[in-house]
Amino acid sequence: MEGTYSMNGLIRRGLLAAITAAVAIGAFAAPASAGILTASAKDCGDESLSRPFAGFGDSHQYKIVPGGSFEGALTDWTLAGKAKVVAGNEPWKVGGSSHGKSLVLPAGSTAITAPTCVGLAEPTLRFFAKKNSGLLSTLAVSVYVKTSLGLVVPVPVGVVLGNGQWKATPQMLIVANLLPLLTGDRTPVAFQFTPLLGEWQIDDVYVDPLRMR
Repeated sequence: MEGTYSMNGLIRRGLLAAITAAVAIGAFAAPASAGILTASAKDCGDESLSRPFAGFGDSHQYKIVPGGSFEGALTDWTLAGKAKVVAGNEPWKVGGSSHGKSLVLPAGSTAITAPTCVGLAEPTLRFFAKKNSGLLSTLAVSVYVKTSLGLVVPVPVGVVLGNGQWKATPQMLIVANLLPLLTGDRTPVAFQFTPLLGEWQIDDVYVDPLRMR
């Protein structure tokens, strides 16, 4: 989805500043500049849909977050603290049988996705995750949204628990779709993944577009 968002350059620069703050405090970043995300997305494009979680009892259609399969360039992603793409895919290979990469998140690292559009009808985030180390380690997930006051802030989405094996995460409600948007209106958001007290891997990051079922 390169070129879909006219403000990608501005988003990327803002996220770089925000992620530095996030790493420094080891948790969610403080409110950032309103320039990180636009208030409303007018050119979201037509995303390809699939049912990647059908084998887990979830027949909903999903769209991949740009770069979320980790098989190509992570255009407009922001990685810090030695987060990097490595060999080793989630074992179900829901994105394709030839896929063989994922994103590793060591302790103290964080990753922020490229922007993707959500609205009143994009209710959930879902992906694959594996805890590599840390008995009490969890993976914190948040979403950068623009509030009605014009502030861009990371809002907690949830926490993933792990047992050392790849797993499909539960459906995680995207609070951004509760923002005061008009029906049919959509806005770009970016998701942040922060491992706490250990190392994690993630793969195949999807959003559920209810409007397109």
